[in-house]
Amino acid sequence: MVFTSFVFLFLFLPLSLIVFYITPKRFRHLPFLLSSLIFYGYWRLDFLLLIIFSIALDYTCSHQIYNSVGDEKRKKKFLFISIFLNLGLLAYFKYFNFGLENLSQILVFFGGDAISAMEIILPVGISFFTFQTMSYTIDVYRGEIKPSKDLSLFATYVSMFPQLVAGPIVRYSEVHESLFNLSRKNIKFKKGLIQFVIGFNKKVLIANNVSEVADFAFKVNGADTQTAFIGALAYTLQIYFDFSGYSDMAIGLGRMFGFEFPVNFNSPYKSKSITEFWNRWHMTLSRWFKDYLYIPLGGNRLSPQRTYINLFLVMFLCGVWHGAAWTFIIWGCYHAAFLIAERFNGRKALGYSKLPTFFQIAITFCIAMIGWIPFRASSFPNLMDYLGAFLNREHDLKRSAIFEVLDMEKQFFIYAGLLIIFFFKNASEDNNSKYFKTINIINLL
Repeated sequence: MVFTSFVFLFLFLPLSLIVFYITPKRFRHLPFLLSSLIFYGYWRLDFLLLIIFSIALDYTCSHQIYNSVGDEKRKKKFLFISIFLNLGLLAYFKYFNFGLENLSQILVFFGGDAISAMEIILPVGISFFTFQTMSYTIDVYRGEIKPSKDLSLFATYVSMFPQLVAGPIVRYSEVHESLFNLSRKNIKFKKGLIQFVIGFNKKVLIANNVSEVADFAFKVNGADTQTAFIGALAYTLQIYFDFSGYSDMAIGLGRMFGFEFPVNFNSPYKSKSITEFWNRWHMTLSRWFKDYLYIPLGGNRLSPQRTYINLFLVMFLCGVWHGAAWTFIIWGCYHAAFLIAERFNGRKALGYSKLPTFFQIAITFCIAMIGWIPFRASSFPNLMDYLGAFLNREHDLKRSAIFEVLDMEKQFFIYAGLLIIFFFKNASEDNNSKYFKTINIINLL
């Protein structure tokens, strides 16, 4: 079930809201929990066992950690169990076949037999709720929060359907007060509805339309310079409006049920450096890696060389988290290189930090756009062919392959997307702004 489906919009969401509102405040989290479990089980019923296991695991481990006062060894043991089993499940479902594929290639290279991949279906949202439950257990270990005494409240936190599939990654400390007090005064239905509509239009109008251009360009390996450039531009818009659209819908839905989720995107394409870009892009994931990996590794408190290593490890693992393919790892290393270079340069953009703001934003946007090519590429050969297509210059515009799919409607949505990301406030800054009015004018067209 996706947020833009008819089942969700006209059946699941209205029924969930009605049952939620008519339930007494004290028990209001229970219908919300039921809705969340139905939402997740709609994909595959057996996947419910996975999220139930994750809930039981971290509920148990967090209490064992909290009750082990003065016994640091015992606390570390249950923290290790939580992290090991959470990451173990994630590694099995998401990376096991990736490991088999690479092992098979090594064996074949040395004359051995190939290994067949297993049929493993990746559970929806596992990357998000795994990181969310891990943050909970780690925060209990650090003494930053107390574990929930109510299993149903904790289960509600882990399985909240608005942000379960695509984020933002929410910490327990950000919603635990709302979980205990789901009163009408905490519900911001109108504000949530507006933000949901903004996110819905981002996804349906912009992302879905420009995705056809990006899909074609990568399918033909870029074909020529113009196809490669427009395809990369289209995907740059697609991934932002898709991902930030889902985040806006999640935040909007959260407000309808009385929760305030953290902002996940803050106009990242207005950044003047890659360092700033990562302070604005997928902010809850960046925060997770910073607080639970970068800082524990030493952050920037040690030598400059150690700081560069820490930055590389974080971005390498960020690439791995996004997908089980070398192309994602290349994307992570690409951004790591810029972050390290900018850190060496005093956290300033390389060679263009003194240019007018317009040029700083434009150059950073182009760097990010090139970085999205390995992220979108279906394979390493697809990536290399696509990058090579930039050198395959096509002077006759009518002969460019991209015009097989780039009609006036698609061009309109590309221009609209560029206009919105550079000249309008984002939904979190002002969801009653010109942005909302404009996107609905586009909808009418």
